[in-house]
Amino acid sequence: MKMMKYIVMMAVMAMISVCLNSTISHAEEVYETIPLNKTLSKTLFMDENEESGNMYQVKIPKDGVAKLQIESPKNKEFTLFLMSSLENVGILDPKVNSPIISYAISSKEANYNKSIMTDSVGVKKGTYYVFAYTEGNVEKVKFKVSFKAASNYEKENNNTIKTATPIKLGSTYKADIKMYDRKDYYKVTVPKKTKLQITVKKQLKAPFKIALQNSKKQTIKQLKMKTLNNTLTHTGTVTVDKGTYYVNVSSGVYFGTSSDYDKAPYTIKVNTTK
Repeated sequence: MKMMKYIVMMAVMAMISVCLNSTISHAEEVYETIPLNKTLSKTLFMDENEESGNMYQVKIPKDGVAKLQIESPKNKEFTLFLMSSLENVGILDPKVNSPIISYAISSKEANYNKSIMTDSVGVKKGTYYVFAYTEGNVEKVKFKVSFKAASNYEKENNNTIKTATPIKLGSTYKADIKMYDRKDYYKVTVPKKTKLQITVKKQLKAPFKIALQNSKKQTIKQLKMKTLNNTLTHTGTVTVDKGTYYVNVSSGVYFGTSSDYDKAPYTIKVNTTK
């Protein structure tokens, strides 16, 4: 949505002023653990006509897909964030690794578009944080964090080589490029010298960049990607030696400001070819 960046930026700034003072304070504070797959009705701490919100934590039992869902009626101005940690929260610099991996929004500014009241993201086993944010005097909000086990999704946060999602040769994985998540890394283990084919298929015409790096973080310049299917498919081949490699999928677009969408879903597959 065209207003998305403004809405989310305002929410993030509220997160800083209301709940987040420093990384140290996060570590010292204990947040309520909320259950998975259950609709919750919460009253947020607030002052009338002021922004406010509550922080919760959620335990993901295994690798799979987490889904944020807002169930409040239209007159509720409400945003949910799912975060992989509490470091760098609110920093909008694209060079800084953001912990925000998913968000769902109910807002008049977005015409209460139901498509952005839910969002799914691939996650790994661990503890995540949910920030529930509202504007004005809203007494109760309803939301749900759902989970299902799955192996064919990226595992956020995978914005660096260190946190890259391991993928199997020949398998297809689902993923998204989002406003705060514009870079994904995938780890591929090659058992012997072989020719690899990398294929990324997008659902939207967002500008993507695909690169391959070795274990020394050196870019494999021999990989030449080309676009097919009216620019929705990126594909390329390269011969590599035995070893560990990393595929980087990225985009420089701030979704929600220069387009009518706030994320770009895609699939990625790395396989051997002749």
